[in-house]
Amino acid sequence: MYLVRHAAVVVDRAVPSHLWQLSAEGRSAAALLELPAGRALTSSEEKARETARLAGLDATPDDRLREIVRPWSDDYEADVRRYLAGDDLAGWEPREQALRRLGAALDGFDGVAVTHGLAIALYTGLTFDGWRSMPFPAVIER
Repeated sequence: MYLVRHAAVVVDRAVPSHLWQLSAEGRSAAALLELPAGRALTSSEEKARETARLAGLDATPDDRLREIVRPWSDDYEADVRRYLAGDDLAGWEPREQALRRLGAALDGFDGVAVTHGLAIALYTGLTFDGWRSMPFPAVIER
């Protein structure tokens, strides 16, 4: 299985993160991805769907691959560090719930899944430093 973090986006605090769009640099980077042919899934969020399309995938959207539900954070990295360490954060999707959702889509899946950095980090057990070092886009083979 290949887990792909979507390409870079335009961050707009006035727009919910699940509605953010790829930046021009993100679109260019997504078009350069070289991924194996075959079965492909993508998060239902447009930034992941566009990453999949630009990478040449005929991916089926699956809402279970969406990013971790969370509120806006003025100290996002500190909150991610705490979340990945196991802390419960107010307004954040509970880790166990997110893992069940992601596992239902990915356990036993053999193909390419385009999703989100925090979702990938949680599902694969990455540390904060592993999450932080993941580029846009990123390809992780499992």
